[in-house]
Amino acid sequence: MTTKPFLSIIIPVYNGLSNGLLKCLDSIWEQSLSKQIYEVICIDDCSIDGTRSWLKEQQKEHSNLVVIENEKNIRQGGARNKGVRVARGKYICFIDQDDYYHKESITQVYNHLSKNDLEILIVDCAYQSPEKESNTLQHNFPHKEIMTGDEQIERNSIPYAPWKFIFLRTLMVDNNLFFAENERIEDVDWVHRLTHYATRTQYQPILLIHYNKSSISTTMTAFSSKEIIYSSLRLAHRMYVMINTIFENSNDNVKNYLKWLLGRNCYNPITCYFS
Repeated sequence: MTTKPFLSIIIPVYNGLSNGLLKCLDSIWEQSLSKQIYEVICIDDCSIDGTRSWLKEQQKEHSNLVVIENEKNIRQGGARNKGVRVARGKYICFIDQDDYYHKESITQVYNHLSKNDLEILIVDCAYQSPEKESNTLQHNFPHKEIMTGDEQIERNSIPYAPWKFIFLRTLMVDNNLFFAENERIEDVDWVHRLTHYATRTQYQPILLIHYNKSSISTTMTAFSSKEIIYSSLRLAHRMYVMINTIFENSNDNVKNYLKWLLGRNCYNPITCYFS
């Protein structure tokens, strides 16, 4: 590609052939957007099921597919960081390998961002089982006007999933807003840090991603592990520091909400572990 793409779609990959990557990628290739408008960056996090060689073959068919091969496993946060650093798009979005895009949803996002000067566009998803597709929006937040990041947090209590955010690459890179790496819970503090730094954010009820509930059950089951307990405590510490530095001058409603969120993400895993 000779011109920079408008959008970079970043996918952390681990054993993707066994975990839905084919459907995920097909849902991108089937969008009606020109391939000049977007690039797809797959960061393979040391797959052992043949995914790496398969992705290399896919590059022969898709000129806008970028494949990065990690030398060691750095989990989703690290993979996303690496993808953002090499991305060429004006805007960034994420998707997990076992989820997929709604028909023409990326086209909707492109059309909206082309007409509106936003730093962050927050969209929606449908939670479903792999056997039964759903088109029901998970959030459908009430406030859809353009507002600052703190206003978005206060009025819509933003979602935690990074793949519901389409954002300017410069917003993340210039403010050094990278994910905590080698963590099981890396997204809760990240979405709030990113949103806080933005002055023009907007939620739109666009069904972007179909999110399979198998991902949720895996996460909830993992609450029984000591690894999740330690990861939750590290998250609580990051949020405590975040509230007292980045959000120091935010209004009390925002800070009180974040303090509640800190307690929730520390208390719930510990309760699950000992129950």
